[in-house]
Amino acid sequence: MASYRSIRNALLAAVLLGIPVLLLRSAAQEPQGLSGFDRAVRRVGAPLEAGVSYAAGSVGRFFERWVLQARLQEDNEELEADNRKLRLELRALAAVEDENKELRRSLQMREKVPEDMLAAEISGVEQSPFFRVVKLQIDRGDAFVRPGMAVIADAGVVGRIDRADEHHADVMLLTDPRSKVAVEVARTRAPGILAGEDEDTCTVLIPSDFPVQIGDIIQTSGVDELFPRGQPVGHVVRVEEVANDQQKVHVVPAVRFDRLDMVWVVLASAPPPDPAADHTHKPPQAAGLGPLR
Repeated sequence: MASYRSIRNALLAAVLLGIPVLLLRSAAQEPQGLSGFDRAVRRVGAPLEAGVSYAAGSVGRFFERWVLQARLQEDNEELEADNRKLRLELRALAAVEDENKELRRSLQMREKVPEDMLAAEISGVEQSPFFRVVKLQIDRGDAFVRPGMAVIADAGVVGRIDRADEHHADVMLLTDPRSKVAVEVARTRAPGILAGEDEDTCTVLIPSDFPVQIGDIIQTSGVDELFPRGQPVGHVVRVEEVANDQQKVHVVPAVRFDRLDMVWVVLASAPPPDPAADHTHKPPQAAGLGPLR
């Protein structure tokens, strides 16, 4: 039994080794010089050769795709690393750009407002149930600011310091019912006292002798000696006649309180201009304010 298996295995090995030899022998000869046996071998071996070629090609394509995918994965990892690096650089550039914007805004405010001012960042926001901003908090404490000091932004008047503790201060907005600001109509110079009414608007009483139009700009008059004169307060959205020859003017603030990130606290009123003084000299600091600078 064992000898039969040995003979069978030997014959099978001989056939398997002989077939490629015969195929190679027939493939190496010229077509016109083929014998009948070689032609028969070629006809029989052609399908086998095609199958082997197809299988070899499939295996080659599989490994080629595998190598290509590995290279693509490496390239993707490199691209992702480059993207992460670029995103970090973009964030750094955005931070620098924001800082430059704040510096430019500060310089512009210094050019527009002669009073001594202190820059402060918004550190907290209090909202109403209707998502309206009703109070702001800044990062300056009682060592720098005091209740009653005016707070302005590059777009106009924000409000006044309401209270201050060691590290922060609350800002009472223009729209607060407790707020009162001396204002005037920029077009006619008609004076009035602007009072907060609700979360969106303020009102001011103007004598009927001074016609007020929708869209008129309301600005600070400076007579309260708190806000620098000429600072935008808002614009008129509605005018209604009331008793005693008065007009009740409804005003929408010029500043969007929900978009503020930086404000300025007015520390001291500007001194009257002195024609003989050196214009390059900075206005003096208010007495007794200590570290307000």
